[in-house]
Amino acid sequence: MQIELKNDEKKVKTIIDYYILTNKLKDLVRTGWKRWGVKRERVESVAEHIYGTCMLAVAIWSETLPEVNISEVILMLALHETEENIISDITPYDSEEKQKLKQSGEKAVKAIFKNLVAKDVYFKLVHDFDTLATPEAIFARKCDKLESDLQARLYSDEGVLLYENADEIKNHEQIVEWHNQGITDVADYFVLADRHNYEDGDIFFKISKYIEGKKIIKSKKGK
Repeated sequence: MQIELKNDEKKVKTIIDYYILTNKLKDLVRTGWKRWGVKRERVESVAEHIYGTCMLAVAIWSETLPEVNISEVILMLALHETEENIISDITPYDSEEKQKLKQSGEKAVKAIFKNLVAKDVYFKLVHDFDTLATPEAIFARKCDKLESDLQARLYSDEGVLLYENADEIKNHEQIVEWHNQGITDVADYFVLADRHNYEDGDIFFKISKYIEGKKIIKSKKGK
């Protein structure tokens, strides 16, 4: 049965336009995996990273029951990466020039939300996330960082995340320092780089310590 839209055409168009724009994140491969030369048929997209952060938040909230609004956390995680539709995915190992694009993040978010009735609500959530303004924002940021660490561990365990494949960034000062210390597992570079985001003894810290230098899955080759 065909539904008459009448005066709802504008709302329908707004919804579809927003969906089309954010749908692009399904095809936007996470830049970090490109920098590290991950050798895999399918490499994680930004949209898949968002899904991972949300699922991680669901599990951690379930098992620890922190005093945060989990619905607000999920919304933050779902929305804060939308800026990458405009400024792309930027990593700590990118050039200073590209790092400056991060400063355009708020403008990008405003442009993406501008036609939505709830734009002010959504922008505030993203702003809170970026500035760590609330307990929900702090919890969400930790989920965002830890998800990347866990994905790095999975790729490392699979044998597709290797130091020798990272010609673009393996000469970065911090990576050279870790490598000279005898740390050769790339997943541990992620873990160590993000450790400062967690509080000593909290669940994020414990998970971070658990996956440091430790396989959590077997590779496809059964090793």
